[in-house]
Amino acid sequence: MQSRSLRARAPRWFAPMLLLVALCAAHADGGEPALPPAYGWLEWAALEPGHVLMRAKLDTGARTSSLSAVDIERFTRDGFDWVRFVVPISAADGAVGAPQRIPMELPLQREALIKRHGASASRRPVVHVELCLGGHKFTTPVTLTDRSRFNYPLLLGRSALRGRAVIDVDQTYQHGLSPDECARLAPRSPDEQASTKE
Repeated sequence: MQSRSLRARAPRWFAPMLLLVALCAAHADGGEPALPPAYGWLEWAALEPGHVLMRAKLDTGARTSSLSAVDIERFTRDGFDWVRFVVPISAADGAVGAPQRIPMELPLQREALIKRHGASASRRPVVHVELCLGGHKFTTPVTLTDRSRFNYPLLLGRSALRGRAVIDVDQTYQHGLSPDECARLAPRSPDEQASTKE
């Protein structure tokens, strides 16, 4: 009886607040933040290597991520399946000056069967790319497809965002990103490490 009366008197915000307090307490010992950083639904991202800036849509409604690619060609290298492709970046999407065409070759991870409403399913190659987003660098799988008919060359879905980002759908471009920021996060080559020791 007493629990019913307490439940009836407790404000609606009590349970979510209790959960937030528990999350903060759980992370207090390690000094880590309780929640990942907040991002807008549009952000600047950099494709590595080369710190290639592009606009990214952060879409929690999509499970997989997708990178705009053209001239997709599968080939074999040392007995393994690889993919050769070009990432087109327009001036509106982040290219400095003239539009850019970024050639890339990466190991093929798998083929993804993509089903779209009102269209037949298609198979897309999946590769792992390294990205820099809001000062954080990570590797994530993306499907390769021509996204020229869409507004943004990079779509980051739940698999890339889980544990890394909280999305504020009312905001855009909450984190500035410059090539220098990504360069600081990039692992240095042995030559670069040697030059800093001299």
